[in-house]
Amino acid sequence: MLDRYDLDQSTANGVLVWMEILRCPDGPRVAEASLQVLARMCRITEGRKYAVIFGGPDLKPLYKRIFGCGVGTIYHVRDSCSECYDSNVYSITLCDIIDRTCPAAVAFASTDRGEQLAEKVSAMLSTELYSRCTGVDMDGISLKTEPASMNQFLVTKNKRFPQVCTVVKDSYPDPEDKEGQGTAIYWQTWKG
Repeated sequence: MLDRYDLDQSTANGVLVWMEILRCPDGPRVAEASLQVLARMCRITEGRKYAVIFGGPDLKPLYKRIFGCGVGTIYHVRDSCSECYDSNVYSITLCDIIDRTCPAAVAFASTDRGEQLAEKVSAMLSTELYSRCTGVDMDGISLKTEPASMNQFLVTKNKRFPQVCTVVKDSYPDPEDKEGQGTAIYWQTWKG
């Protein structure tokens, strides 16, 4: 009877992308590298699409731009602990959201903070990190990555989900500047 069931079948679905927020004199904005990764990840999956942002209510005007990339749900981590970058708090909170959403892939822009968070998140989830990729694609729910040092896609062999990657800036073009709509969920940071 068990041979009829694939017990290794994952329930993972879709993608989750951490959006790096830059504090500028004219107000907060989403880092271009994060928008590039988000738009690419939204194009390569038919599954659910999530974005995660950390910060106060001043980030709300950024929603339409993020939704315009194809995201259906934004998790807005919005409390006093989320306003200043703390890799420990951010990585634990990201893992809580990942546990809730169960994405097949989690992506970060390959910035200093993105690399740091991706490393911590992949270690906490006991899954492999595909770092500094110049290309990403999906094969079903499995991530295909093109590391910066190679010219061909590598299909990930493991069945551990989510699969975590970082993508080098300008590997993909900036997304169209359009607005969209979706669902915003307010989330609290992990407090140890």
